[in-house]
Amino acid sequence: MNLGDGLRINSWLYPNKTAVVFEDKRLTYAELNRRANQLAHAMIRKGFERQDKVALLMHNNLEFIEMYNGLARIGVISVPVNFRLVEKEIAYIIDNSDSTGLIVGEDLVGSVDFKSLPNLKKENVFVVGSQVPAGLTSYADLLAGMPDTEPAVELSEADIFYFGYTSGTTGFPKGALIKTRNTLEVVRNAIQRNAGRKSVDMTQRVFLAIMPLCHSNSIWATLITLWMGGTNVVFPSGKFDPEKVLATIAREKVTTSSMVPTMLVRILELPDEVRGNYDMSSLSSLGSSSAPLHTKTKEAALEFFRNASFSEGYGSTETGAVSTLRHKDQKRKVRSIGQPNPGLEVKLIDEEGNLVTEPGKVGILWVRTPAAFAGYYKDPQKTQEAINGEWVTAGDMAFRDEEGFLFLADRKSDMIISGGENIYPREIEEVVALHPAVSEVAVIGIPHERWGEEVKAIVSLKEGATATQDEILDFCKEHLAGYKRPRTVDFVDEFPKTATGKILKRIVKQKYWEGQERMI
Repeated sequence: MNLGDGLRINSWLYPNKTAVVFEDKRLTYAELNRRANQLAHAMIRKGFERQDKVALLMHNNLEFIEMYNGLARIGVISVPVNFRLVEKEIAYIIDNSDSTGLIVGEDLVGSVDFKSLPNLKKENVFVVGSQVPAGLTSYADLLAGMPDTEPAVELSEADIFYFGYTSGTTGFPKGALIKTRNTLEVVRNAIQRNAGRKSVDMTQRVFLAIMPLCHSNSIWATLITLWMGGTNVVFPSGKFDPEKVLATIAREKVTTSSMVPTMLVRILELPDEVRGNYDMSSLSSLGSSSAPLHTKTKEAALEFFRNASFSEGYGSTETGAVSTLRHKDQKRKVRSIGQPNPGLEVKLIDEEGNLVTEPGKVGILWVRTPAAFAGYYKDPQKTQEAINGEWVTAGDMAFRDEEGFLFLADRKSDMIISGGENIYPREIEEVVALHPAVSEVAVIGIPHERWGEEVKAIVSLKEGATATQDEILDFCKEHLAGYKRPRTVDFVDEFPKTATGKILKRIVKQKYWEGQERMI
């Protein structure tokens, strides 16, 4: 099967039904299917072949949906790039992925350093929008006049569908290889779960895609909606407008969405009189993912979205969706990430490689699932660390309670999650360490009411050197995307260390996490 088949099949069943909405634009299933086919034919005419790579660099828009479907129909690999990255990070992903094509939003063309990308020919750069720089091709012109029939390309479920680039502990992102088969399993699992609920008409699903469409969460969720015959409502990315979210839910009669805790906090911070202006009765389910949800935020969300079945989920690009804390367990298992989803197995392994079965004992969380990724592109060492036979891991540490509910305990990689974005301290530490006054640095996440965690740099200076917090922060601005930059800097004379000289981050973090529910 092909991931574009959901759109194709439902374009036959529901040709006039709205498939996707973005602000004042709407496309029916028939229209979206035709555009996906036109893109497929256009890329074939441009010389792209099965398993070639095309980078996608855009803010949320309607075209993103048709690109995933159109490229999948000819076996071309999508390489979504986070629009929040800085120029050198964007160039690294395009180069590392061996992308020979790029589809870019008009407002992000300036973020691409074409001189550093010799394999990316300008005739294969297509710009979404009306402002197209000289020498580049308009995306609209790319599709114009192309056939809208189904392309005839032999495909396999073993084909790679997309590269999910995750932040790298070594300072460079890693390209997780996601096969067509892996994503189809995510879709099948979601459809099977909903098919068991007799009161649910899957074709009435209206999904509000708030998170960036370059993230795996949104890729999966929007595809699921198209396979169900529902409607995807794409929310603009960039500056988050909590009132606009409520207005969109009310206007489009949204039935389900997935948010990160930061978004929920922003919505709940709106005055009661503002929130009261919008009808939330259509919302029947709401998920929270990508970061821990603080208890008081959860309690307030349950009260405000009282008609919705509320759930929290845990997963990763590498593992797919792993576990769910269902609505009925929200209040009695406040900090849990729930129980494993149907169709997969979870085990915990300690540092010595032994199976962990004792409640409360921490181990690395491994998953056996048909949705597992196929490894990291051009990184056999990291692939070997993350895959062991049929089992995969994202490196998170967890424990079980007596009832088998899972709880995250720590992150093996010291990863920080701020506002739903994965941030790896090593990458930031390497930047801060370049400052001429810095001797040693440890980057940690500290608790933040709105973002979940905030990035902090702890610095020890070279003997005789001086530096201020502002100097360190300004230095970071030149080298790091905004969401990765430290917000504050503390200075210390020396760090607590192991006998081998390794900084003990858990001890460094303790004073910042005193009184918190957990150190994560």
